[in-house]
Amino acid sequence: MTEHDANRTPEEPEAAAPEGAARQLGTGPVPGAEAPHLRTDGSERPRFLLEFPNDPELQRLVRAFEAGNYREVRAGATKLAASTEDLAVRGAARELRGRIEPDPLMKYLLWVAIGLFVFVVWHTYQGQAH
Repeated sequence: MTEHDANRTPEEPEAAAPEGAARQLGTGPVPGAEAPHLRTDGSERPRFLLEFPNDPELQRLVRAFEAGNYREVRAGATKLAASTEDLAVRGAARELRGRIEPDPLMKYLLWVAIGLFVFVVWHTYQGQAH
């Protein structure tokens, strides 16, 4: 604690920290740094989205993906992949469409769980005397 800090009243605001202090603590914006990897609310964007080409229709689908509007992504990505001639945009649209599809392993495990449930119920009722 410095002499100045000891003499300061609680109502007096703290003196401005040196310019590098905010960067060292990880607080405050870094001047002049453009952050395309951040959303408007400050949260991080998925890394795979950063590598997509700059196409207006694709960017509309990316915004819908980030907003959670998967119905629009499902319809728009299929249509964009079929209509565009740019291979990078077509690949990005297919990638976006694939990201919203359920994992094939999860579908398989769901069917195994349903089958096991049906078997257990059937086996339980077979053992009951009527």
